[in-house]
Amino acid sequence: MLINKGNPLLMGCNQYKDGYNFSYEAECDNAALLIFDAHMRLKERIELDNSMKFGNIFSVYLSGKKLDKCFYCYEIDGQAYIDPYAKAITNCGRFGIKEEEDRYLAAVDITDYDWEGDRPLNLDYSDCIFYKMNVRGFTKSRTSKVRDKGTFAGIVNKIPYLKELGITTIELQPAYEFDETGRFPQLSDSLLSKYGAGSHYSVDKNVQKVNYWGYVGGFYFAPKASYSSMASRHEGIFRDYTVEFKDMVKALHRNGIEVVMEMFFTDESTGFILQCVRHWVTEYHIDGVHVYCDESALKALSQDALLSDTKIITVYWGGKTGTRKHMAGYNNDFQNIARRLLKGDENMLGEFAAISRKNESNSASINYIANNNGFTLHDLVSFDRKHNELNGENNRDGENFNFSWNCGEEGATRKRRIKELRLRQMKNALAMVLLSAGTPLILAGDEFGNSQNGNNNPYCVDSELSWVNWKDTREGKEILEWTKELIKLRLRKRILHMPQSLTLSDRVSCGYPDISYHGSNAWYAQMNTYDRHIGVMYSCVYGDEEDHSLIYVAYNMHWETHDFALPKVEKGSWKVIMDSNISGAVIDDACRNVRVEPRSVSILIGTYELSAKKEK
Repeated sequence: MLINKGNPLLMGCNQYKDGYNFSYEAECDNAALLIFDAHMRLKERIELDNSMKFGNIFSVYLSGKKLDKCFYCYEIDGQAYIDPYAKAITNCGRFGIKEEEDRYLAAVDITDYDWEGDRPLNLDYSDCIFYKMNVRGFTKSRTSKVRDKGTFAGIVNKIPYLKELGITTIELQPAYEFDETGRFPQLSDSLLSKYGAGSHYSVDKNVQKVNYWGYVGGFYFAPKASYSSMASRHEGIFRDYTVEFKDMVKALHRNGIEVVMEMFFTDESTGFILQCVRHWVTEYHIDGVHVYCDESALKALSQDALLSDTKIITVYWGGKTGTRKHMAGYNNDFQNIARRLLKGDENMLGEFAAISRKNESNSASINYIANNNGFTLHDLVSFDRKHNELNGENNRDGENFNFSWNCGEEGATRKRRIKELRLRQMKNALAMVLLSAGTPLILAGDEFGNSQNGNNNPYCVDSELSWVNWKDTREGKEILEWTKELIKLRLRKRILHMPQSLTLSDRVSCGYPDISYHGSNAWYAQMNTYDRHIGVMYSCVYGDEEDHSLIYVAYNMHWETHDFALPKVEKGSWKVIMDSNISGAVIDDACRNVRVEPRSVSILIGTYELSAKKEK
């Protein structure tokens, strides 16, 4: 083994020329690099001193011997440390399980991978339908009917379903090697006991909560081993599970679906965060990241040339420098306003009209009405209060202000009237999300009424409660078909997913503005405190000059029936194409008014001659 100074600019372990470059940051004068063979027996010990130190980075270059199928860690003051740049880690294949015999080491090498020409898809935000999921929870339930439940391979098995639904982009909750059980801080035993035959790292055997969601620190450069069907088969040997993540990305890309990853950083440096995101984009071909980090790191990500085509999503980006091409902000205001209008709160029409056409020039807006941090869509219309008792915190955790409404009875009910109302409310909510400007996001399972029994914060619940329930129900099928039709309508009509803001003006002189608002009178929407119904009309010619049709969406969130006035359509007529109420809206004989049932959304289509001028 030839030992030389390394390149400190290459952090972690990297194949370099004919050898291996190891770089590790530590505020100490001496450290040691420990190399283990394929059976995790100590093979080499390389002392690192100030001659191999550049600032706070130890760097060494090893050559002369092959280290494939080997592992490594660092020793400082008698304690073992895993490289934060580790690309794969041993003995992490079983979710939520830690055992005394488990030894955690970083893999020196990961398998070369043939991407077969794959590249990130770079879809425009305006053309995207986001679908947020927990990798484990998406297919872990026995109802998922997939072979490799709770894994990246399980997602691949669901690709036909995602395509049929119309999803273009999946967003994964943290899927890097986060520490769900507190296993990694326990690596502090005497090194003498670790290197002997049958030795192991000791761990705390006290029962701890499992962090099911993963919004904690971890080893950010490695995919989560327990999300791989390869690593989760505990066979006592290390298998390169990173390949399964790449297989998933490649399969999704082949089917026109992007992959965005959530990454929850705590106090990591800007440089570390930038290297991490670059690694996932270049090594795993992900299409974007939803990052939780400080302002300096976010700015660096937004301005990095390598990431100029990578979706960078954060809590809020509006008003900052950057380009809409790849920046986006989660629009929590949309969630709260849409929820309040849905349940019939007063004085919400003006706010909904504004937020539903929001489309900032320098960033996209990700709209949702339900997310992992809160009620599912089903529970939003079934519970007035959170029910988080299973979390073990006396129901103190989770959001208290959910803007939810149980439709007349808390939780499960057999009352047909309440069940029908809840079904209608879920359809209404999906219409609000999918027919608004910006980029819609659906929480996995909401499209068929998945429930968590009123738990709005199951971050530590790893069971059928928090996993998506794929069981077929009549109500679920009805919501699913409604969602599919909404997505088809959105993607078919360009006016519903424009990359720029609509202006409320008739800038092409067709007789209709690109978007307009109506109520009991045409061209005038009453938005008084007590009003709860509004008609939103889109002129499709602004999205496609060949499309001379109008889309009229009548939102009646009142508990009373309302008549909506329809603008006059010459040489054409209005017709209802979708209605959240099974009885359906009724257009009068003169085609000037449509009667919409209480708490319903009706979608109408009208056609006109482009040369015809309309009298407002």
